[in-house]
Amino acid sequence: MLTKDELEFLKSQSLTTSDVYDGRGQSSAAWKAGVRAAGQTVVIGTPCKEKGHRLRTRSGHCAQCDTAKLGYQKRHNTEGYIYIAGSRSAKLLKVGTCVDIEQRRKNLRHQAYGNITDWEMLFTVKVDAGGRIEADALSRLAKYKVVRMYEKDGRKQEAAEMLKTSFSVALAAVQETLKGVKASEIRKSLRWADYEFKKL
Repeated sequence: MLTKDELEFLKSQSLTTSDVYDGRGQSSAAWKAGVRAAGQTVVIGTPCKEKGHRLRTRSGHCAQCDTAKLGYQKRHNTEGYIYIAGSRSAKLLKVGTCVDIEQRRKNLRHQAYGNITDWEMLFTVKVDAGGRIEADALSRLAKYKVVRMYEKDGRKQEAAEMLKTSFSVALAAVQETLKGVKASEIRKSLRWADYEFKKL
């Protein structure tokens, strides 16, 4: 079923043939539903236009042309923490996901994410699919999105996960995405009221 190149690619991504869903001959909607139901990682399907690769991510991107898509997919479905961080100096919030809350707080400050160094963790919750919850929450909060540039490792980066709104608005959006989701280790800062910035 799989070519030598495809088997080598799977090995390079720490995957095996058991991670592959056979979507050949199925409609896009059918194999996208099938691969999720089967709990598999990649799909063998129609060749990509660029190089004729057959292995695709769950969302349909060529897994072989852009391996970063597999990395994103893994983060999207990996257990981790959803957090809301806040900056009093900039009057901004950030919704994100991470594996280690304390390390993430230190990194936000040390890297001066968005040129801000006073980030505090205001709300954290452990979930099974951190990336998906984060994406859902950010889509609900899209109208509050703020983009700022900052330097990371000597390069200009875009900080695009920041929000100009109050903590209660951000929390409501996150809680809405958590409905029906297995969640644990829920923590809310006692100082959350300091981040009830004026609603715009």
